[in-house]
Amino acid sequence: MMNDKKSPVQKFLEGKGFYIALALCVAGTGTAAWLAVNRTIDDIDDQNQKILESRPQTEDFTDPGEVDAEQNGVTISSEGEDSSSDASSSQEPAAQPSGGSASSVPQNTSALQFSLPVAGEKLNPYSGGKLVKDATLGEWRTHDGLDLKAAKGTPVYAAAEGTVASVKEDGLWGTVITIDHSNGLSTVYCGIADAAVHEGDEVAAREQIGAVGQIPCELSLEDHLHFAVQKDGKWVDPLSSLGLA
Repeated sequence: MMNDKKSPVQKFLEGKGFYIALALCVAGTGTAAWLAVNRTIDDIDDQNQKILESRPQTEDFTDPGEVDAEQNGVTISSEGEDSSSDASSSQEPAAQPSGGSASSVPQNTSALQFSLPVAGEKLNPYSGGKLVKDATLGEWRTHDGLDLKAAKGTPVYAAAEGTVASVKEDGLWGTVITIDHSNGLSTVYCGIADAAVHEGDEVAAREQIGAVGQIPCELSLEDHLHFAVQKDGKWVDPLSSLGLA
């Protein structure tokens, strides 16, 4: 008769075998999952390393302070120069006009000294756009200048330095000389005889440009010079605009 006695190990395995097998399966599954996760992490690390290695070693970077400064028109010095010197230099002209010097820049008309072209009684003032009766033509019209009493042949002088813009003959005003004083300001002399200047001539203040002649549209008045001033193409009061009021 065979011996049916089993060893304690066999009895344990027979009683607990199912649980041991289950535990081994769970352990195996966990190990496989861990290996898969670990392998995935390694793959991600390898990809990140490749990306880092493929990027340039250095990158361009703009300091936010420099961005603000550039937007405000201030140049940042890389050598740490005094910012006050940069600020003062930014107010200076970028360059002088090509082919010229500071002396060639048109003079500000406010710095010019004006004087009346003839010394005489004021016959008819500037009307300021109001209509007045023209005694010669018998019609109402604006009087856009100042009539200065002066005998024919009286020297007529430039009211200030400038450039002769034109010398023209007009049916109503006789010979008309226009002098440009820059900055949109010009003086106009009507009824000139013996014009002594030509278009393009530079004239000095009080330089003679002609003599008093006659004005066809104002023949009924005493001999005089019709003196007018334009600012930006518009007639203005000769006395107040030139500081002679």
